[in-house]
Amino acid sequence: MSSIGVHRSLAACASAFACLMYAADCPPATLNPQASQGRLAELAKNAQVEMTQQRFDEAVRDFKEAACLDPHDPRIFYALGSSEAAAGDFLSARKALATADRLQPGNPLPLAMLVRVNVSMGDVDSLKASLSKAAVRFPANSDLHATLAQFLLQNKLSDLALAEALRSQKAGGATAQSMLDLAVLENTVGAYDDAIRNAAVLEGQTGLPAAVRASAAGVAGLSYESAGQREPAISHLRAAIQLDPSQENSYLALAFLLEKAQQYGEAVEVLEQGHGKLPQSTSLLLPLGSNLILAEKYAAGIDVLKELLRQTPNEYDAYIKLADAFRKTGAHEQEVNILRDLGNQNPDYPALHLLLARAAFNSDPVDYAKTLNELGLAETRSPPDAEMDAEIFYLRGRVYVATNRSDEAVAALRRAIELGPMDPGPYYQLARLYEKLGQKELAKNTFARLQYLKSNPFQ
Repeated sequence: MSSIGVHRSLAACASAFACLMYAADCPPATLNPQASQGRLAELAKNAQVEMTQQRFDEAVRDFKEAACLDPHDPRIFYALGSSEAAAGDFLSARKALATADRLQPGNPLPLAMLVRVNVSMGDVDSLKASLSKAAVRFPANSDLHATLAQFLLQNKLSDLALAEALRSQKAGGATAQSMLDLAVLENTVGAYDDAIRNAAVLEGQTGLPAAVRASAAGVAGLSYESAGQREPAISHLRAAIQLDPSQENSYLALAFLLEKAQQYGEAVEVLEQGHGKLPQSTSLLLPLGSNLILAEKYAAGIDVLKELLRQTPNEYDAYIKLADAFRKTGAHEQEVNILRDLGNQNPDYPALHLLLARAAFNSDPVDYAKTLNELGLAETRSPPDAEMDAEIFYLRGRVYVATNRSDEAVAALRRAIELGPMDPGPYYQLARLYEKLGQKELAKNTFARLQYLKSNPFQ
């Protein structure tokens, strides 16, 4: 064949590389053009059924045969790449989708699917390359960039999502939803002033659906809170609830802000309002029970948390909140029982044995042997955690002090200080122990360190 003939043959394939890549995997052609078309139609029909039934490996096999029969059709390579991605073969999927993109560079779908595949592979460099191509080739396709922004946000790639959202806005796709998505992204990446500005515009548009305005008010509230402006944050979140009382997140966010401000009673009112509007929601019960306990309404808080555990027994934080309530009300036996219930649900809960040790130490009379036993289990069964380990040694030191095991107490308290040098408790216990042992200089130095720590708590 002449060089001109070779050139034309390659041009007909639209991509020499695409032909060469798949030629080695294809059997010799035996069908005439008419038979090939019939087989292609049959393969397409079979593959469609297989994809619907999630028989991805079979669909891949049929699409590969189709690609051999017609290596010029970008739709086949796009379908092949999609089926390979569904089957979890991301490397092959990327190869097929790149071929589809080369065969039909004016179609954004292969690039959009490449973005998804690169995210699944965790290949950030290739992901950025695909996004860059989409930006250069499809600058006016606002729907494409909005879709990519939503996908990237869902996968916690906030910076890249924000860039796509801005491209969508620039392309003229400024819908209420896209503006709301942009405000969410701006809040996520710390552009709080921009998020507040965009969200406030939507919140104030009375012609928009109440749900959209409420979501915008919620974003504005969260952004104000992140910017350190609590009062406007609370105001916007209250507005969000008023605009759409069915949005659970608004109650949760507002209650969280009120709890941080130690306004526990107001947080309870918000959560009770939410529970009244959304009685089937269990997400409101944990913060409601917690804030009732913080507001010292122990009986009501205990009832709420018990109801939560009746509905969702794997809500482990509820056990901890209940144990705290029982401890504060002097119900030692109930505190131990609820912690044992936690152990039955999750024997590997990280702080379980430390919590049981605290309960044993706070019992009346104190069960020193039980405390030490639980501390030993906490030390051997819990994952390494400096804060938890510091408390284990601190509590062990207190047991040794109370049982006149002075040398062991000194060693345990000094180890607690090494692991948690900012906690004043071990310094105080160690200084008092040095006084008891007549080691006045050590006691004086330890008290001095304690006083310095209290005077400089953030150093």
